[in-house]
Amino acid sequence: MTLDELKKGWEVLNERLSQNEVINQRIIKEMILRKTNSAYDTIYQSNKWGLVITFLIGTCMLPFAKIQGMPIYWETFIFLESFLLLGFIYEGYMFHILSRFNLHTMKVDEAMRLVLKYKKMYFRNQRYGKFIVLLIVLICMVLQQAFTLPTIAATILCTLISIFLMSIQNKRYQQHLHDIEEGLNELQEFE
Repeated sequence: MTLDELKKGWEVLNERLSQNEVINQRIIKEMILRKTNSAYDTIYQSNKWGLVITFLIGTCMLPFAKIQGMPIYWETFIFLESFLLLGFIYEGYMFHILSRFNLHTMKVDEAMRLVLKYKKMYFRNQRYGKFIVLLIVLICMVLQQAFTLPTIAATILCTLISIFLMSIQNKRYQQHLHDIEEGLNELQEFE
């Protein structure tokens, strides 16, 4: 075997190795994209349903209860509707931020900024939302003059159930946000 034949053989092997490395990089990047998009889709769908539920409560449930003669004072009704509208606007803005997230059309840095903005709003909502809701419930109880033992017991029970469900949801969200951030950090290495 001559030196030229060895060089050609080496070049062919080197070329194949380079092609395999490119293919492996592409496969790894696709896996990371899939995992990141899966975590994003879970959060996106959850936010979408939260928005729909808030809308339905504000536009259907409370007005229907009032029309059916449920003893809700007008002050309480207007107060609740106002806060549901504010909550809907806040959730709508968070949903808008999420809807802009697209790894196929934006750079990783842009996606990271969007995730950080959403994460700040989400944790602000988690931190203050519980207290705001509790304050709203207390104000409604005052407006309704509903300080009977069954009402207080039902309020405490609903509050405890809500806190429990919110903590479960919060853990899921934190895991998905962590998966998204981890995926974005890994994708940044490919740029």
